[in-house]
Amino acid sequence: MNRIRPAAWLIAAVVLFLLAVAGYALLVHASPQYYWKQIDTAVYRDGGIAARNQPAMLYALQLGAAKLPFIYTPFAALLFAAASGASFATWQVGQAVLTIGLLPVVAYLALGLAGRPAGLARAAAAFAIAAVSLWLEPIAMTLFFGQINLVLLALVVGDLALPDRIKGKGIGIGLAAAIKLTPLIFIPYLLFTRRVRAAAVSALTFAITVGLGFALLPHASAVYWGGEFARPGRHFHLENQSLNGVILRLTHAGPDAHAYWLVAAVVVGSAGLATSILASRRGHELLGLVACAATGLLVSPISWSHHYVYVIPALVLAAYGPRRLGYRILGAALVVGLFGWWPLPTGNQGGYNPKAQLMPRGWLPLAPNGDNSGAAVEFTWRGLELIAGNYYVLILLVFIAATACALVLTRRLRPERARSAPEPDAVWAARPPGVAQ
Repeated sequence: MNRIRPAAWLIAAVVLFLLAVAGYALLVHASPQYYWKQIDTAVYRDGGIAARNQPAMLYALQLGAAKLPFIYTPFAALLFAAASGASFATWQVGQAVLTIGLLPVVAYLALGLAGRPAGLARAAAAFAIAAVSLWLEPIAMTLFFGQINLVLLALVVGDLALPDRIKGKGIGIGLAAAIKLTPLIFIPYLLFTRRVRAAAVSALTFAITVGLGFALLPHASAVYWGGEFARPGRHFHLENQSLNGVILRLTHAGPDAHAYWLVAAVVVGSAGLATSILASRRGHELLGLVACAATGLLVSPISWSHHYVYVIPALVLAAYGPRRLGYRILGAALVVGLFGWWPLPTGNQGGYNPKAQLMPRGWLPLAPNGDNSGAAVEFTWRGLELIAGNYYVLILLVFIAATACALVLTRRLRPERARSAPEPDAVWAARPPGVAQ
């Protein structure tokens, strides 16, 4: 029996991806009020306009139709300003096309980190994973809000996929952190995985963007770096799936919540970063990336559910990490099952409602929740609602603990890349476990 050629697999995977995109487009067309608000895209564009016309007021204005503050760096405002002359409709379409277009790119890069050689077979796998990824809750919500999460993800994954010998390795992470601060966690990850030059390049890139912000937006930069970036908030809403969000909900945003979060962030951050470093030193680069990203999501004061776009490399890790096919199928099914954009009957304030219309929402809304106006529905959770409303955080905690146990108990795990020689154009540089280039 003849094997199916990689080109045929690639054509089939591209068709599958296009069908997934078409299905999403039909859903948005049928119910734009539920799937196409793009309120964050409006904030980006208005923030760019403010940076051009009212730079001193950048962090004081309420932007977009939702009247939200600008919470990104002054450097991000400069980037948005460069495109702020385009119409809002152009921003909407451009944001969606860029996000969807980056799905197979990120998957392809992550497959390289998993040890898969470059070629048509890897491209086919990337498009198939992208088709599934489009229907995961973090990606769907990124499109719903018009977020830039996929751009930041591509910068981080693309940077880590570069061979260590490349002098520019680290620029992508520095730029991602210069736009949204959470990717900063990858700088110590690079440093302690013995990629000192890349860590230095990341830190220098980040510092240059801060200096550029002070040069072009001095007042806004003084406000932001003077404390605006660390402004405390009462972000107890369901969609804040971070340790801070969980603690705020459990303590009803009590006076000791901030202190509890600081302790939890130090403990979990140290353990998670150590786990990711150990994974990388053992040669499991993709596992290290996912563990580091999970740690960053946990310790960040705010990790909205759409920040969990690292579910794409996690899906690649599940589908292409284990040696046995059965484990791969189980792992991929687990990721899709937990993070899928499943249709559920939920009420206007969440919670299971058998009379409600079935609509793609994912599992999180099974916990009753209010809106950002201050309704504290989350403080009423009991029993299974506590699990449903915090389960993203619980998943990451279990993942980091399980990964740490596996790495500690298994002294010599053979990395995926050690079992097959990379092709010359592979995007990663093979190295023996524990040896840095």
